[in-house]
Amino acid sequence: MRRFLVALFLLNSFVIHAQIKPSGILVNVKNANAKTAKGVSLVSAQNSSNPVQLTFQTHTCVGINREDNKWHVLPLNGASGKISVNTNLWILPQDALSKDNAYLIKLSDRDSVTATIENDRITVNVYSPKFELHTAEARPHSDCFNNRYAINIAGGDALANTLAGFYWGTMLQSVIEKTKAKNYPYSSGYVISTLNPKAYAGSYPDVDHEFQIKGRLAFGSDLDIDVVKRMMELQFKLMQDDPEGLFRDPCSVQPSGEREYHIRRNSQNNKSNANMFLLTGNMEILEEAFHYFEATKDSSWLNKNIDNLEKAAALTIANTDQYGRVWSDVYYEDQVMKDGRETMSGALAAYTFQLLAQMENILNRGDQSAYYTEISKKIATQLVQPLPKGFWDEKEQRFVDWVDRNGVKHNHIHLLANILPVMFGYTTETQTQAVAKLVNANLNEFQRFPSFISADVAAYNKYEIGDGGPYDLCAAGRYWWWDASYWKWNNNNDMLYKQLKTVAAEAVKDSYYMGERYDMNHVYYVDNKDWHGADMYYEYPCVYTSVLINDFLGIQHALDADLRIKPSLNEYGTIEFTNPLYNIRYTITSKGFKLKNLANKPRRFAVDLSSVFKDKQFQLVTKSKKEVIASNAIVELSANGEANWTINN
Repeated sequence: MRRFLVALFLLNSFVIHAQIKPSGILVNVKNANAKTAKGVSLVSAQNSSNPVQLTFQTHTCVGINREDNKWHVLPLNGASGKISVNTNLWILPQDALSKDNAYLIKLSDRDSVTATIENDRITVNVYSPKFELHTAEARPHSDCFNNRYAINIAGGDALANTLAGFYWGTMLQSVIEKTKAKNYPYSSGYVISTLNPKAYAGSYPDVDHEFQIKGRLAFGSDLDIDVVKRMMELQFKLMQDDPEGLFRDPCSVQPSGEREYHIRRNSQNNKSNANMFLLTGNMEILEEAFHYFEATKDSSWLNKNIDNLEKAAALTIANTDQYGRVWSDVYYEDQVMKDGRETMSGALAAYTFQLLAQMENILNRGDQSAYYTEISKKIATQLVQPLPKGFWDEKEQRFVDWVDRNGVKHNHIHLLANILPVMFGYTTETQTQAVAKLVNANLNEFQRFPSFISADVAAYNKYEIGDGGPYDLCAAGRYWWWDASYWKWNNNNDMLYKQLKTVAAEAVKDSYYMGERYDMNHVYYVDNKDWHGADMYYEYPCVYTSVLINDFLGIQHALDADLRIKPSLNEYGTIEFTNPLYNIRYTITSKGFKLKNLANKPRRFAVDLSSVFKDKQFQLVTKSKKEVIASNAIVELSANGEANWTINN
């Protein structure tokens, strides 16, 4: 027995004082002892007077810092630079497709770590009595706190790899508020559109923030929620600083602090022009705030900012005529001269006013809720009226693209102009059927990688196309988000999967970086290039994240529950997300559905299985009861509780 205890003591001593062996991108270690258990190394300094030093052959790392009770990300990727953080430091292989591991240094409270880039190497000094050293995939299948996710379905590896590649390569790297932007006049919430500063160095509330926020809310880590909050607060600050006092959400704020509130662009023939994004940001902030509240249930924040939201809405109201038509000019397409009232923006105005009315109701502001509800109904009602008072072309049986200030209709077969009024529930049954017929008849054109904006891009003329070229007539991520929403609304799971798979396959070609606009080798720019515009762009990474998690996997924020689970999977399998906001696992089989609450507290789930089990009834079994239900149900699960939906034959 004594010999056994001695041997065990010697073994433990050997493990405690074992050296970390360089491997992969980790090329050197100094002043470190380690004890390894279950794949995690607990590292301590041999000499407590000096830091543990690790050297990595790469120049990409991501630091996570806690400051003033807020989470911040400090990305570092370049030939030189230095960061210091107090929570986590991730060091990633330069190549996203590498077989080498990424490394995570996880600190204890009140400790710190610095990372310095020089000559394509990162020197890391860890100032901590002990810390954890983890390894993961080259682009980890986790959030930045190492909360893991898994998509265990056929084709799920490619989907998960793309999610990770987009998140670590673009979404985290785009948040520069504490690095490059730390000394800008507007720094908090400064998130860039492209990692190529020679393209666009500004932060762009109009259009960009909408989809940046959709992606970050979908990923749902504590860090992402804090970034979203600061992005919205940046918009409120920019609106408050409007020199005209109109509370305009500007097109951009530049590193110098210059704000672009009013931008007009010319057509290719210089015969017409239009105002870029006059109302876009003012509408989008209403939706962003609503979805932020869904995720956080932060009524204190909402109450604090409801006045800002009402002022943002006032600009849209001021640009709505007595009939209820919104005169927005350009909404998403900065190179199409929509100089008048636009169907797409009218639909989005009615929709976002609905959301504002709900937020007012949450705060028990009944009069304001009724006021915005009435405005929403007025806009929606007018939207679906026939021309010339509305936007519906009776002869062509579709919605026009826009009507200019001379009363001329521009009747292109525009995807969003037609599907948005349908999805939002504003159309008659006849109009709904006509739009479905239109989409199906032009499906090949509309599904160019994976959503093309118009079925007939050649029909746009030089009066209508901007002097920067017809970029906005092609496939951009912003159009795909709404198109995917349409297919989710239709319960077309196969189309959602096809779109996600198409984007994932394209992403691999360029190591998970994506360009701005795709499939341009068609009518315009016939040059055998897949994409044009800015490189390393935010749109597809953020939109893919939202479409995958919210639409396809069906993990959604909800007002009436902690989470809404509405899968649109076309395969059986198991999905797991362990970040604190989600913390669930669900499994779909031919026999039914199983949901487990992985949190250590009870939570309510609004479960909708209508998309994967159409027209089925279930027997729901939980710890406390057994009952027959339809495909919709709100269930409360105890800490680590589980529920089973078995198809009721």
